[in-house]
Amino acid sequence: MKYYYQVEGDVRNNIGDVLQGMVAKAFLPADSLVADREDLASIDKDQPGFLVANGWYMHSFDKFPPPVNVTPLYLSVHVANSALFQRAEVREHFKKNGPVGCRDHKTLKLFLGWGIPAYYSGCLTVTSNARSPINVSGKGECLLVDNVDHPIPENVKVKLETLLGEKLTRVSHDPPDTTGNLKEYDKKATAHMEMLLERYCKARIVLTTKIHCALPSLGMGANVALIHPDPTDPRLDTLREFTEIVSYDQILAMTTFELPKVDKTALANRRNFLSKVVKQGAESISNPISTFAEYKSIKRSSAIKAMLYRQAIKVLLLVGASQQITRVYKSRE
Repeated sequence: MKYYYQVEGDVRNNIGDVLQGMVAKAFLPADSLVADREDLASIDKDQPGFLVANGWYMHSFDKFPPPVNVTPLYLSVHVANSALFQRAEVREHFKKNGPVGCRDHKTLKLFLGWGIPAYYSGCLTVTSNARSPINVSGKGECLLVDNVDHPIPENVKVKLETLLGEKLTRVSHDPPDTTGNLKEYDKKATAHMEMLLERYCKARIVLTTKIHCALPSLGMGANVALIHPDPTDPRLDTLREFTEIVSYDQILAMTTFELPKVDKTALANRRNFLSKVVKQGAESISNPISTFAEYKSIKRSSAIKAMLYRQAIKVLLLVGASQQITRVYKSRE
């Protein structure tokens, strides 16, 4: 049996994707292998395998799904492009290996609309453990974690520095070294991410626009706040479960800055649920939500919702749905 975790392959522009592989790897045997999320079809077809298939889907769909000898555990899934579902092979693959755990409700509704059993799982990165004792001194680095795809406006940065009475040190989630084959890249990027996680634990405060800085920082207990121009963005569901997301407008109107409160009970419950499901999956080589009796209510409700959502989509397509619904759900196969 071979065990796999996945990271993005050649499009190496976000170390948060490596983090998602790291948290999956933590639940697998020491000899687990890295797989290219953009080329899962090329996984060894001769030996049985188990893949923790969390993460962001995906830049290209041509080399998906993984071969039939690999058992995938789909949880903490975010689908960025609904065109992923246009091939019948892909839809049937998800149905066979579901229910699918989704990290946001927009992705959840997308699966259900195709009649694929799915449930809200949250994100596996909240299972991150502290790399260092958490800073409770009120002193230390004030970090601003953003990068080219989520830059914070300069006026917001200046206001935060005024509120904190400290200069913010900018940290990027762009990988510092993208060279080498997948195994080499994963090793280098993992070492860099480990350094960042330790730095987040030691910081006085971590302010970030990056989901995969905020989520592991919450999981570790670090002093973190997610700041965002639109706190209602569906991708942020997995953070709203635990804490308030601070808007740029709120920051500009503040006279003092305090970290948003964290629902520690909800966070602990989500960490425990995800950890348990992945451990059970790796031990049983299955999707526990489908095979373990303790999850029968999730399995049943996901199947019922998939049936109802699909029926509703079919009716909408029949009577003349909006262009968006037609684009997303009208099958080309």
